[in-house]
Amino acid sequence: MNWNKRVLSRKKTAICLLLCLTFALGACMKRVEHPPLDVTFVPSSGDFISPEGERLSLDAVLDMAKGKDYILLGEGHKNICDHSIQQQIVSRLSQSDTPPAVGLEMVAVDKQPVLDDFAAGMIEVADLEEELEWSERWGYPYSLFEGLFEIVREHSLPISGLNAPRSVTKKITENGLESLTDEERALLPAEIVPPAKEQKAFLDEVFAQHSTRDTDDPDQRERFFLVQSIWDSKMAEEAVALRKRYDWPVVIIAGSAHVENGWGIARRLKKFDPDAETLIVMPWRGGSFDKDSGDVFFYCPDKYRSKMGATLVATGQGGLLVEQVERGSRADEAGLRPGDVLLEAADIPLDYLFSLHMAGTKVYKADEDLVFVVRRGEAVFSVNVGKLGKKGKAESESVR
Repeated sequence: MNWNKRVLSRKKTAICLLLCLTFALGACMKRVEHPPLDVTFVPSSGDFISPEGERLSLDAVLDMAKGKDYILLGEGHKNICDHSIQQQIVSRLSQSDTPPAVGLEMVAVDKQPVLDDFAAGMIEVADLEEELEWSERWGYPYSLFEGLFEIVREHSLPISGLNAPRSVTKKITENGLESLTDEERALLPAEIVPPAKEQKAFLDEVFAQHSTRDTDDPDQRERFFLVQSIWDSKMAEEAVALRKRYDWPVVIIAGSAHVENGWGIARRLKKFDPDAETLIVMPWRGGSFDKDSGDVFFYCPDKYRSKMGATLVATGQGGLLVEQVERGSRADEAGLRPGDVLLEAADIPLDYLFSLHMAGTKVYKADEDLVFVVRRGEAVFSVNVGKLGKKGKAESESVR
């Protein structure tokens, strides 16, 4: 065999070996199923996102708000980022040619005289907390809303409480509509619009998660649906009245459950003010992206500073990330460290911050310790923070 034939033979052998190796590797490798592309970028806290998953600027969002009669801003009541975003939007709208009136889920209609005095300059922002009985009636930190009231004061915006008093809806929950006095009935919406089929399915899921209710009791279930309908109908009714009173667009600030998918307040607005146009602005926490739940989105991961001294963030990928631990706190003494991921507690997967509430309620009722399953790097172990309301015990052990 001459030199050229020998080289060609070696090349053929090498190619054959390479093909065999390629086929062998291919047989070992699993085919990766890629999910559909929804959000096209990795967002930072506070970024705006279109339903198509594209990045938006605040100016683009404000352009979408032009000409709208109602702008619904969904929020998580304890999420600092949500409050920052809504204040940015209200502030910028206040400087436009069509400033808004502001309607709040957080204030009931029987406290409207306080808001009227505030709008007239008779009550300072710092005094509103006491005048509105904020801690007793709403409960979430007033400090989160203080910036919003400052914007309202700075730009002399009309402001209105939208909700039925919780004392009234609590009475309905416990004893039914027939238990109300005439004065209490007068605080209900003129028309209580029942939930649509889609919202009813969602409310069924929410009701099933309420550990304080008998989920098998049909009367409790119907009262739960009724109260939700009262809230949504009353807030829509008052927002329509606010728009008619001032002929200004109305920004409605309410919990996300009243805003998402247009099932709650927006559906009632359509009934009470049929020709009006609405814009639904929803927070997105990461994880699955439901483009149909709003007209525009902002990214604000769920974050919560727990009483045990740890700041927790919902990852959207399963588990709660420990973002920060206060030195000397119960979380510190129990062994939690920044970067840990809380996977489970009381046999409940911790996919959302509400899951932690459910787990805490479960162990509190059973008078048991709250034990987390924690992932740290490759290690998975348990951390016992003790019984809720009592000093924890610094105790952890590997579980796998």
